[in-house]
Amino acid sequence: MERKDKARLSGKSQLIENDHELSTLDLGTMEFMKWLMEENRESRDCLIVVKDFFENKYVILYDKCIRQSVIVGYREGMPWCMTCNADDCGHVGFAICLKQHFDRNDHIIY
Repeated sequence: MERKDKARLSGKSQLIENDHELSTLDLGTMEFMKWLMEENRESRDCLIVVKDFFENKYVILYDKCIRQSVIVGYREGMPWCMTCNADDCGHVGFAICLKQHFDRNDHIIY
């Protein structure tokens, strides 16, 4: 099987293939923890900035590594990164943690 076919069948995104800093759910979770502890949420240390959060619909993030906005939508309660076209990238990991934080606290801190 060719690599192109393998990549298509695996559902992995290009960011994951390129060894991106947010290539896995775990890396997204760790980035969320760093973001949560940071007083200035837009500091250089945070790779992700939360631009918008609409409960159970979508979250718009800004990824400083790729320098673009990323949309993670929720389909039947399951997060899906529209930028990576994957459900297992760091953006999804970050969005899962953000949603859990919102569910516990009833508000988002931008």
